[in-house]
Amino acid sequence: MTLRGLSPQQIIEAAPEVVCTQLPFARSMISAVSGSLWQPRRLYLQPNLDGSPLDFSDYVDSSVWSLADAPLETELVRRRVPALVAAPAADDRTHKEIISRSRTSAYVAAPVMSAGKVIGLLHADRPGSEGGLDPDDRDRLDAFTTILAIVYEQAVLKHRIQLQRARVEESFDATQTMLDRISKADAILSHQAAATEDSSTDNPGENRVLEINSVLTVREREILSHLATGATNNQIAQALVISEGTVKSHVKTVLKKLHAPTRAAATALYSSQTRRVR
Repeated sequence: MTLRGLSPQQIIEAAPEVVCTQLPFARSMISAVSGSLWQPRRLYLQPNLDGSPLDFSDYVDSSVWSLADAPLETELVRRRVPALVAAPAADDRTHKEIISRSRTSAYVAAPVMSAGKVIGLLHADRPGSEGGLDPDDRDRLDAFTTILAIVYEQAVLKHRIQLQRARVEESFDATQTMLDRISKADAILSHQAAATEDSSTDNPGENRVLEINSVLTVREREILSHLATGATNNQIAQALVISEGTVKSHVKTVLKKLHAPTRAAATALYSSQTRRVR
């Protein structure tokens, strides 16, 4: 089993199993550390231990512990170093309830680092084994947590990049939709202008009327001309001596008539038609 290619959550869930299949341990537990709290995330046992008195998964799944009650684990978090606990029951630094529930006779533990801080703890032991644990076991687990941290941070970075890429693609799609709407509105206005020009041959000497004039009232064209300057609703209301609520209503109508999704889109249409007449 490998941790590479998994999501951050999957890595945390799989880590204890990898410890027991790749290293000489029969039981492993990974926990999250947040502030002064220590919360188990998953306990894994080799298949031959499943259902035995050494399986205390039910207790682990429902527990949240205070680091204040576990001086040894507190030391792991503060000093960021692994530990070999050869006699847990006699060691004043251990969490006695966990020791009693797990029936461990010796264990090793190491902090899991990410972004320069401890985010979790990894424990491992060999319950039921005649031989005890030694410094080599501690160092093996420590080396594993170092690799685990690297793989985890890579997965977190990959996940963030995927989220950012999704946001960029979503933004691009929204922009493309807006451009399509602007293009469609421009085509509609051009078609209406051509029809107006064809029907006005009785007065060939008169200036061409803006295409926008065919769909907007005089007041709405006034509103649009102010929008094109970047004026706010309040500024437009002051300039035309009308209420801001009336301005909002006119702006809504202008956008609807021009099939423009935003004020910026309506302004772009106005500028395009103005340049065409010039």
